Amino acid sequence: MATCRATRKDGERCRAEAQSGRDYCFFHDPAKGEERHDSKVAGGKAGKLATLATVKPWRGVAGEVDVLKAVTPVELVDLLCNTIDDVRTGAIDPKVANAVGYLAGVIVKIQEQEALVERLSAIEEALKARG
Repeated sequence: MATCRATRKDGERCRAEAQSGRDYCFFHDPAKGEERHDSKVAGGKAGKLATLATVKPWRGVAGEVDVLKAVTPVELVDLLCNTIDDVRTGAIDPKVANAVGYLAGVIVKIQEQEALVERLSAIEEALKARG
C-alpha cells in the first residue's frame, strides 16, 4: 500500500499508510476534516468519567445507590452481586464496576486488619491478666 503524501509539522513526510484509493491517511486527508472533528468529539464524550446517581435507599431504582457507610461482608457481597448485574444489563460502565470491585477488596483487607488487631489486643490483655 502507498504511504500518505502529507508533510508533518516537523517537515518529515508522513509514514502512515494512505487510505485505499486516496493519497492521504485519515489524519491528513483534506476531505475528512469534518469526520475527524466528529471523531474527536465522540472520543471526548466517550472518555468522560462514568458515575452512578446517588439516592436513598441503598438499592432503589436500577443504577441508583446510596453513599456507603461501614459495610458488613454480607453487604459487600450484595453490592458486588448488584454491580455484576448492572454491568450485565448495561446499567453501569464496566470501569465503574472494576473500581467498585477493587475498592470492595480494599474494604475487606481493612476489615481483616481490624479483626487481627482486635485479636492481638485480646491476647495481650489475657497475658497481662495472667502475669
